[in-house]
Amino acid sequence: MEGPTGELEDRSLRPLTGEFWAAVNRGELVRPVCNDCGQSFFVPQFACPRCQSTNWDYQPSIGRGRVYSHTTVHRPPTAAFTAPYVMADVDVEEGWHLLTWIVDCEPDHVEIGMPVRVRFVNGPDGHPLPAFAPAEAAR
Repeated sequence: MEGPTGELEDRSLRPLTGEFWAAVNRGELVRPVCNDCGQSFFVPQFACPRCQSTNWDYQPSIGRGRVYSHTTVHRPPTAAFTAPYVMADVDVEEGWHLLTWIVDCEPDHVEIGMPVRVRFVNGPDGHPLPAFAPAEAAR
């Protein structure tokens, strides 16, 4: 996103999500984990959605999961996106979900339950984003 000066804003300065974006910029996937009940969750929140504890921090994710659901977008929200592309809810192995893109796979080949691995790609704004590719294509 552009800031008031027209420059790309530094996402790592956002209070709740800054550490997540800083990890993405390093090519690492992290997720919030509650230190009291062990729940992994996403999106970052002030309190754990299971036990309401505010005692959580980011921990590394192995970046493997399965496609839980998906849709193919044929009419993108802006010209910055190239269609068609696949948006998916990925069930990550540590017990959390991430709404993300599926890359390195034709839209018609994406399937529910398909094993995927994280792969970092540049988004329409030029910032890196975590996407997922079929497990064999992401190596």
